[in-house]
Amino acid sequence: MSRPNMFKQMEKVGANPTSAAPPRQLNPNSIKDALLRWIQNRVAGYPNVNVTNFSSSWADGMAFCALIHRFAPQSFDFSTLDPKNRRQNFDLAFKVAEDNGIFPLLEVDDMIMMGDRPDWKCVFTYVQSFYKQFRDHP
Repeated sequence: MSRPNMFKQMEKVGANPTSAAPPRQLNPNSIKDALLRWIQNRVAGYPNVNVTNFSSSWADGMAFCALIHRFAPQSFDFSTLDPKNRRQNFDLAFKVAEDNGIFPLLEVDDMIMMGDRPDWKCVFTYVQSFYKQFRDHP
């Protein structure tokens, strides 16, 4: 069974004011879940990356690296990364993301300071910009 694409629905809300059916109401959890699924689909198969949430899954920088590598694979060799090198992973991911049109909403030092439980709202907000930038890329 295919689920409707929540983000496509979000983009259509208000697009056709003459449509007979009222737009489906989206709640924050459905948007969060839809973004999580979109990310999981993009980073599937990357070693040392298991995105299950918007906090601890991002703590070592590997998920950020996988997500940007998915859209800019020529920028770096993902296989050389080590989850223990958190600062290097954040530096790399954030720089490559910025080079590819993602506004730098997170700081490396902040991510390091938050340890193994980054603020999920910060991560969620940042990775939304990946969706907005790359949603039309396969």
